[in-house]
Amino acid sequence: MASSRGGDISSFPWLASTQQKPDNRRDRVAKDELANRAGLLYRLGFSEKAATERLCKRVAWEFDPSCGGKRPASLTDDAVAKIVAETYARKPK
Repeated sequence: MASSRGGDISSFPWLASTQQKPDNRRDRVAKDELANRAGLLYRLGFSEKAATERLCKRVAWEFDPSCGGKRPASLTDDAVAKIVAETYARKPK
């Protein structure tokens, strides 16, 4: 593989991009972070609906396709709403 300057970059493997492998830990961390944020919004007095809207927008922003992001299938708006509902049901302190 040649660089734009004509040199060979094959000896620099970190220059080639790699695809992320599916990782259940990554999904679990993302869901835990959303649950923590939902708990914070609960303590700040946000309604469940407002917290869901806010977190859905945050996930959409974080995985914005125009910036090369790809939203995981496990973080759909329905999945975010479920996380918020479960968090609000246990009334975090």
